[in-house]
Amino acid sequence: MKKTRQMLMAVVLSFTFIAGAVSAETKGVFIDLSSSDMFKIHRAFAVGTMLRTMEKVPVTVYLSLSVTPYAAKDYPVAKMLSLRGQTVHQHMEDFMKEGGEIMVCAMCMGGHGLTKDDLLPGMTAGMPGKLIVAEGIKLLSY
Repeated sequence: MKKTRQMLMAVVLSFTFIAGAVSAETKGVFIDLSSSDMFKIHRAFAVGTMLRTMEKVPVTVYLSLSVTPYAAKDYPVAKMLSLRGQTVHQHMEDFMKEGGEIMVCAMCMGGHGLTKDDLLPGMTAGMPGKLIVAEGIKLLSY
């Protein structure tokens, strides 16, 4: 039992050390979210919010392809579909309240017939450009 505890403590301390080292090197996180799968949406915003609150690094979630319509303030599915007691819009709004940024693919918006006026407040339309290849930016994709 004592060896198990010591081993567990060593694992926890090593993860703490690694997390600290990663956050010290990371200048930001770019999360590419292109899937409309609710579990992937939840994961992207849960991870993004956690990084904002715990690691204090800049986080941008980029919405494209099939998840683009969820950015529209009047999209009924985003108001109804929920996981862990929160709708898609609530996940997005909580993320932005913590200082996270949401950018929506401008080309995908056009393909879905959306304009900047259709987006939830706080979202921007654009293309990530140099953001995804900037030094010190970590990339996650869902």
